Amino acid sequence: MNPMVPPGVSRPAPEDVRTACQLWYATLAVGLVQLIASLVTQFGQRQDLAQQMFDQVKEQQPAVTLAQVQGWMAIVFILVGVFWLVLTGAGVAVVYQLGRGKAWARALLTGFGVFLVLGAAGTLFGIGAKEGAAALVAGGAGIVAAVLAGGAVFLCYRSESEAFFRPGPQ
Repeated sequence: MNPMVPPGVSRPAPEDVRTACQLWYATLAVGLVQLIASLVTQFGQRQDLAQQMFDQVKEQQPAVTLAQVQGWMAIVFILVGVFWLVLTGAGVAVVYQLGRGKAWARALLTGFGVFLVLGAAGTLFGIGAKEGAAALVAGGAGIVAAVLAGGAVFLCYRSESEAFFRPGPQ
């Protein structure tokens, strides 16, 4: 039974919600491991990627050199890394709001959890499989992140958690 809580006073989160937040933080950390492993894998293939990009751009821009395209590839790797770090920071902020009982955060993270689980299913069946140790680490991290996220989503929909996410005094 939840007592009435005066306005401006936050009520404590149930144990399931606190555990779900911890699982989401772990999911974000594993996601960073996956990002690093994926970037290492792609960095190992940067010459092939640059050549493919060069072949596509050369038709439209004959003045472009392979060295320029290789420079662009380095910039793209940096931008992808920064973009994912910013998204991870946003994810931390959403998980924090989840711990405060915001229903929109639960809905957003539920959608993200479904996305992670579907992506892990593709990894399990070898869709888009790459070779090498870094690719193996990235795939394993994706599967671990999906399991953590699935557990967090489950915990957010248990009965005590449901009551915590309802608006108004509980």
